[in-house]
Amino acid sequence: MPGWGQLYNRQPLKIPFVYLGLAGFTGTALYVNSRYLLYRHAYLFVVRENADGTPVFPEYADDHARLLNELGLRPEAELTDEEIASRRSRLAPQFRAQRDNLRRNRDLLYFGIVFWYGLSMLDAFISAHLLDFDISADLTVTVRPQPEGWTASMQWSF
Repeated sequence: MPGWGQLYNRQPLKIPFVYLGLAGFTGTALYVNSRYLLYRHAYLFVVRENADGTPVFPEYADDHARLLNELGLRPEAELTDEEIASRRSRLAPQFRAQRDNLRRNRDLLYFGIVFWYGLSMLDAFISAHLLDFDISADLTVTVRPQPEGWTASMQWSF
């Protein structure tokens, strides 16, 4: 369970950072995944057509229209067939590039989630090993006069 090691090590101030990091990575990954799916569906709608010119994936028409609206482009219902074909041939490479970029970023965010969780486990593991480490030893340096002159001595306690 995330944060359990920090609680065991009596470091409760670290627990919000564990959960905020995980929530941040997860929320961003979910958002980027939804954008990836939008661009993927729009790309497949534009590129895949049957021999008669009908789309292979008609269920992606809503995502395609939504993306065109977000980009500020006129709906395809207002265009002629030549304008639609020209627009689709121009937008297909852009949709593909953005789709690939979003997929890469989403995958990196998944690795970020694993990395953040692993980092919190490593922190708890190291803190647990140092939990009983004695840091109260008195390491002092004293300067005392001696008959031969001034000398410095160091005292360690183990």
